[in-house]
Amino acid sequence: MAHALALRSRSDSRSHAAATDVASSCTSIYLAPAMDPTPDIDASLEALDSEIAKIRAEIKNLQNRRHFLSSSLLSSDYVRQQIQRVGPSSSSTGSDGDISPLVASAGKHRDSNRHRVAFSATTFPFKDPSPHSDSPNLLGVRIDVCTRDGKFAKPYYVLLRREKGGDAKRLAVHRHTIPAFIPIEKLEKRYLPRSSRQDVVDGGDNEALKPEKTKKQDLPAFVRHLRRELVAWHLRRDSIRWLRERLGFSGDDDDDDGENASEDRRLASPTADPAQIVSLTPTSLEARYARLEWQDGRVGRFKISNSGLVERAVVIGDHGRDKRTEDAMTGGDRRVENLLDRLKRSSHG
Repeated sequence: MAHALALRSRSDSRSHAAATDVASSCTSIYLAPAMDPTPDIDASLEALDSEIAKIRAEIKNLQNRRHFLSSSLLSSDYVRQQIQRVGPSSSSTGSDGDISPLVASAGKHRDSNRHRVAFSATTFPFKDPSPHSDSPNLLGVRIDVCTRDGKFAKPYYVLLRREKGGDAKRLAVHRHTIPAFIPIEKLEKRYLPRSSRQDVVDGGDNEALKPEKTKKQDLPAFVRHLRRELVAWHLRRDSIRWLRERLGFSGDDDDDDGENASEDRRLASPTADPAQIVSLTPTSLEARYARLEWQDGRVGRFKISNSGLVERAVVIGDHGRDKRTEDAMTGGDRRVENLLDRLKRSSHG
């Protein structure tokens, strides 16, 4: 009997221990935190965004290539004539409706380029949209400038109005899009003088105001001089860009004001530097002066004329001014395009 009770007690203790283990395991299973699927979702979204960005970039590249090929083909007179010749016969298929706008656009673009090459400055009538304008009828002047890469820069406009209170045939500048560093006010005073009056004193008695004899206005000369200034500015910018390309500098210097020369030097690594130049940047948007830095610590600055010549140059090193380098920069043909060649010969000589 005692033996049976002992066996039963052992069985109860084992059952209690087993139940305790099951309960603890269930508790541990219940308390175990569930896996968070958020990282997997974020990774999937990032992968999808990357794929979408790649597809969009590829679509943009294909569109640019399509535009380039279509422009190249439609610029040919033979291809355009063949398309126009077979156009009416293929109108039933619907292809003529897709090609005709391209042909018309290419024709307009070709005519516009020919016009801009042949007539770099044109005039047109313009109506001032302001209802409070005293001179609503304006004369517009458009000036086109071609850059070094064969493209036309953004056109420049000058709006002229009739002079107030004087001769109605005389013109004055009303609005313009010319850069601020180009002296359009001086050109206006020189070529478009306004009529003025002065007091004439004769024997101490003030006579009536008489119109002063003013010079005749010369609008063609005004436009020619203004365009010459714009072309010279673009030539200076293109010449500095050409020198930077020869030195192996990357990036565009159109908006470089000379203050970020060190940053530009870090971004660019010269690939072919015959004169050990580590930096070449314009000092301002006008690109009248350019700043040079050499690897040995010398610093220089030179001035570019409207005709593309190096007018003056100053180079300063640890031992004062470097006259030899200055003479090399301003010597020879003085062309800014050959500046690096002159510096190379000077350094080897």
